[in-house]
Amino acid sequence: MDPDARNGWQLAQHEGAVELRAPGDAPGRGLRADWSQLRLPDGASSLRGQPLGRAVGSSARTAIDATAGLGFDTFAMAAMGVQVRAIERNDWVLALLRQAHAWALADAKLKPIAERITIEQGDAHALLAAAQPVDVVLLDPMFPAKKKADAKPPKAMQALSAVVGDDGDADALLMLALAVARQRVVVKRARHAPPLGNLQRAWTIEGKVLRFDVYRALA
Repeated sequence: MDPDARNGWQLAQHEGAVELRAPGDAPGRGLRADWSQLRLPDGASSLRGQPLGRAVGSSARTAIDATAGLGFDTFAMAAMGVQVRAIERNDWVLALLRQAHAWALADAKLKPIAERITIEQGDAHALLAAAQPVDVVLLDPMFPAKKKADAKPPKAMQALSAVVGDDGDADALLMLALAVARQRVVVKRARHAPPLGNLQRAWTIEGKVLRFDVYRALA
């Protein structure tokens, strides 16, 4: 067990796999990232019709997921045929992300998708400032959860909120992303969350719980 704990959560190992455990979690009951659990429609064209695919656009071939987290959106973009550079700055989340990537590379069905993904640890601000242009930049910043007694967030959101905390620098990250993107920047938000910054969104794709705000590239 890692002696360092963050808001009660701990990074631990069980049977060779790393997991994030909440207080009271038994070994093997912690949070892991397993991309094989992601239900994807058949074929890249079907994926392009989903909300994330529509936000990313049909012509995107390269992308940066600047706040990769557990990597499910990273993997979905790669499944569309996009070469994705995934950036994560939190070391505990990065451990789950790298494990998910390794598992996918070891799966014959998922390997061709996982090979389109590179994972990098670091601060997205510094890395975006030095990045070569890509078609799309995806941002999914963390913000405080709404305090509703009857709306407990899923375990993954609880873990990321506790371990990562809030991304109070997200507005500045949007400006850096706009300077790198050739086509657009996509910001994933809770459906009722305020938009980032004071920039005009080109359009928004809304779902029942989430939405994707799309900003046109500056160039």
